[in-house]
Amino acid sequence: MTALSELLQASNTANLSARTIARTARELGFSLNHDTAARYLRGNHGTPDESTLQALSKVLKVPMTKLRTAAALPNEVTEPYRPPAESSRLNRRQRRAVDEVIRAMLQPTTAASKQVTELDGKRASKAAPKTATKATSKAAAKTAAPKAARRGSVEPPQR
Repeated sequence: MTALSELLQASNTANLSARTIARTARELGFSLNHDTAARYLRGNHGTPDESTLQALSKVLKVPMTKLRTAAALPNEVTEPYRPPAESSRLNRRQRRAVDEVIRAMLQPTTAASKQVTELDGKRASKAAPKTATKATSKAAAKTAAPKAARRGSVEPPQR
């Protein structure tokens, strides 16, 4: 059982069922499914999303800081992030980009591991031994298309 589930069970002093918790959450304006509530009470759950934590906090009267601590989430600030007033100047595309940056920051292990994997792949391809011989290199040079001229250099002659 997880620390979050233990806290939820200890806070459920009225012995509310998962269906009652979900119904009460819906009455308070949250969308909490009874199956989700049951999984959190049993300890059979993943990382909770913010709306689930808020619903459980209101129904079971547990402070968000305690819930986040039990879920191993940051608990210093429990209010939603509010961007500065200047953010009203952002267009729709810029706002989506900022939202995506925030989401990426909340899942650093996934993004970081993907970048490391990509970097390792590039390093491996650069470090691969070159097995081409002079004969194959000359043959490849004859069949390769002529290279484009670089800035300020003369264009190669046409064959």
